[in-house]
Amino acid sequence: MKGWIEKYLSVVRMTWIQTLEYKANTIVGAFAIFSGLAIEFLIWKQVFQAQGATEIRGFTFNGLIAYIFLCMIVGQLKSSWATSIEMIESIRTGELNKYLIRPVSFFTYHFMMFVGHNSLFYIVYTTILILFPIMLPGFAFMTNLHVGGFIMALLLSIYLSYAIYYCMVCFAFWFGEVRSLVIAYNISNIVLSGQIIPLRLFPDTARDIIYLTPLQYLVDFPVSIATNQLPMELWLPKMAVSFAWCVAMTLAGAVIYRAGIRVYGGFGA
Repeated sequence: MKGWIEKYLSVVRMTWIQTLEYKANTIVGAFAIFSGLAIEFLIWKQVFQAQGATEIRGFTFNGLIAYIFLCMIVGQLKSSWATSIEMIESIRTGELNKYLIRPVSFFTYHFMMFVGHNSLFYIVYTTILILFPIMLPGFAFMTNLHVGGFIMALLLSIYLSYAIYYCMVCFAFWFGEVRSLVIAYNISNIVLSGQIIPLRLFPDTARDIIYLTPLQYLVDFPVSIATNQLPMELWLPKMAVSFAWCVAMTLAGAVIYRAGIRVYGGFGA
């Protein structure tokens, strides 16, 4: 067990070194979220002023900005599309061979790369989250219970996001071009998971459909806990459903991968 942990922690350390190789890119990427927040702030300010409203679907202006700010942070922390593109290239070019002849799991190796790449953003965003109650008091993290619930839901969200991407990646065994599928999912996920517009503002029919999928657990669920938009009695049931989705997507990924390995030629593109 100790060897297993050390093996994959070395992957995380390697990813840190690679990410920090271009320091300016890392810094710009870490703080790029503020440009998106500025755009959201201006748009929603105009919406509230144009309608002369003090509240929209239960959101005050400050409450909505706090919600969107947290959504953008959570959305950044669970983004795995860059890692997914690399995994697809490994299958297309035959680089997957090295995972088949060595004691390294294709799934776990790239999950550690995903964690290592995003962990540098975790440091920046954790600092922001600590300052969040000071910047917008009363709109998020009212109690330690909300902090703990948010962290648990966020961990489930991060793993679930990676598991979904992994399932799509494994279709590269049969199709020559899967990157477009991943990019299309990534774009639609930004909208449908509540990262840009809160799910509460969606039409009822669209929201009911989204609630049948795991998308609500990627962003909306952890942020709803942090901002006290979700009653506490629903936390554990929803976490159980989120965990069930994690198990289901992990099993689905394993089944698709095993089926793909049977048709994999390993000849490269």
